[in-house]
Amino acid sequence: MRGSSRYSQIALDMAHKIVQGELTIGEKLYGRSTLASLYNVSPETIRRSLALLSQAGIVEVNQGSGVTIRSKDLAYEFIEKYKSKNSLVSIKKELRKLVKQKKEMENHMYELINNLIEYSDNLKHITPYNPFEIEIDESYENAGRTVAEVEFWKKTGGTIIAIKRGEEMIISPGPNYTLNVGDTIVVVGDLDVYYKVKQFLSQD
Repeated sequence: MRGSSRYSQIALDMAHKIVQGELTIGEKLYGRSTLASLYNVSPETIRRSLALLSQAGIVEVNQGSGVTIRSKDLAYEFIEKYKSKNSLVSIKKELRKLVKQKKEMENHMYELINNLIEYSDNLKHITPYNPFEIEIDESYENAGRTVAEVEFWKKTGGTIIAIKRGEEMIISPGPNYTLNVGDTIVVVGDLDVYYKVKQFLSQD
């Protein structure tokens, strides 16, 4: 019930009482003031709770004659709809959280890759793994095939850590990503990988 309004919580509680038989079909509910005291809320909150149940056909509200329980089946449907709605809200919230985390991670990786490229001349003095960019031009006859299909790592010893495709930066592309004409691949490897990749991309 967390996150829902107080009056909808009360309506749900009443629906549960009807389904469980604590409130029976045809039974008259207490007056608003009594219900308000029972749930420790204002009579207006009770009015809104009863309005929800009335709209769902669970109870009938009549001025002067009080509130009458009308349907156990509709009370059950009311509870199930609440569960579905609550689950959907939770799923959407979790998805938004994951999308935000993914975006933050991609931005951070993008920044790190740019830093690696920018400072590659300095890095080569402290590590044998030196990142570089190379564009795939029209002479590459295997364009359109995946990284795995062309056996990129096996034939060059290099690891593709990103692919620049237009305005898009694909971080850590997997083996199923295609290598297309116009792509700029960011590769990391030892000192002779650059020449191996150049040769690889120029082979017929």
